[in-house]
Amino acid sequence: MGNVRRDPSLLSLKTSVSVKAASTSSSASSNYPAWHPPQSGEVRSPCPGLNTLANHDICPRSGKGYTIPILTECLKKGFNVGADFTLLIGTAGIGSNPDPLTSGLYFDLDMLDRHDFLIEHDASLSRADASTGNNYSFNQTIFDTVLAYYNGMNDTSIPVASKARFNRVQTEASRDPDFSYSPVQFILSYGETALYLSTMGDPTTGVAPLEYVRSLFEEERLPYELGWQPPQETTSLASLAAMVVELNAASGEQVPEGIILGENSLRAVFIGLNAATGEIENDTLHTLANLTGALTGVASTLTSVVKGVTGLLA
Repeated sequence: MGNVRRDPSLLSLKTSVSVKAASTSSSASSNYPAWHPPQSGEVRSPCPGLNTLANHDICPRSGKGYTIPILTECLKKGFNVGADFTLLIGTAGIGSNPDPLTSGLYFDLDMLDRHDFLIEHDASLSRADASTGNNYSFNQTIFDTVLAYYNGMNDTSIPVASKARFNRVQTEASRDPDFSYSPVQFILSYGETALYLSTMGDPTTGVAPLEYVRSLFEEERLPYELGWQPPQETTSLASLAAMVVELNAASGEQVPEGIILGENSLRAVFIGLNAATGEIENDTLHTLANLTGALTGVASTLTSVVKGVTGLLA
């Protein structure tokens, strides 16, 4: 894994921060374990959010052995992400395990490097495409192209975030001969932007201080020293779907034929269904979704190890 980059400008509070904000950040810092970058033997993923929680030991610092109960607890504590969405991404994470049904319903963060399997995707906001050979390490040059759209701004906005995202798609489509952008990647790409706007700012408005966003991506560190706290409003499947719709409208990008953006299409890609037809598209993922409870939206009480059901994938 690449070293975590550190921007010196993010290591101290701005002089304009009020006494009240400083007091808030001090209180917030006491709620989180100390940050440090990954050490030898610890693993990380292409997802800056999960890496950040691991760097604070909110999710296991080792980056290993993540189950849906573990993920539900740490995403709630770290980002106030709801169990409904965590169940979906947890199922997708388990699907990245090379043999989830015999080794156990868990995943390690470095398993998420798997190309085009619901977490990693081309045209990432901060990672290079898989064809380059490194689709997991933070890439400052790529992220700088996102930041360029916020030039002169202190906060994010849905229209600007949408344009920055679409530029990444257009850039990689024009230069990567192996560029992959199916309807699944189309939806996931919008979800990536919706997540950082929601967790660093407001799940409804998409407004977040840009310095918080930079801390998340560039340092993979919770920006509580800058005044951040988890949003009071829970980031849910419904709120993310609503923001995806707004982001798409702001970009003007055409929606793939047959897809209606919303909760159903977002859920579909995480449970192995074709977002346009509703038919099973990924047998492995659909089977896992049945085991974890993601098909019904109710977490399963299964233990972390499930054996004797490998035949379901035949």
